[in-house]
Amino acid sequence: MKEFFSKYSYGMIKMFVNQFAISIFGSVLAMATATAGNDTLTLVVSGFSILFYLFLIYTMTWEIGAKDKITVDVGKKEYRPFTGLWMALIANIPNFIIAIMHTIAFPMMATAQWAGNLGAVSRFASVIIQGMYLGLTSTVQIAGTQMNQLWWTYFVIIIPALVTSWLAYYLGHKNFRFFARFTQAKTNNNTNK
Repeated sequence: MKEFFSKYSYGMIKMFVNQFAISIFGSVLAMATATAGNDTLTLVVSGFSILFYLFLIYTMTWEIGAKDKITVDVGKKEYRPFTGLWMALIANIPNFIIAIMHTIAFPMMATAQWAGNLGAVSRFASVIIQGMYLGLTSTVQIAGTQMNQLWWTYFVIIIPALVTSWLAYYLGHKNFRFFARFTQAKTNNNTNK
């Protein structure tokens, strides 16, 4: 475990810093479009923020998987296909804490002051750390309740980052690119000149 942290700590910290930066970006855009009163625009902006966040995670983790392939191929390291998932799990510890805080506070928010305070703190932390989802969770309603009022939402929004990290590491290790055809055509055109 110590070896894992020493090798991947930079990547995990970078993953969290990227999340924080995109969260601020997504929060500002979601608040601006919500002020305009346009729910469709708020959803589009939130979707863009989420996709950009997942793209940043994907490219970073793909590169780590591609670098690890070299050390695995020469026999210096054993192949561990869930490295990207473990990195994302550790980088998302603040998100899990927010989800747990909201889950604890949710049943008693209306009756207990401490639960209301805990819920307010978890919502504020969510805006700071999970702002890319703000437009989605504050606009979409399920059974007449906004998603940001539902305790399980805070767990669900962690899943895309986990899946993206696992998939990106795996594809990076296999040296598979989604857009290889386009980059290969561009490279061939440049070499023909």
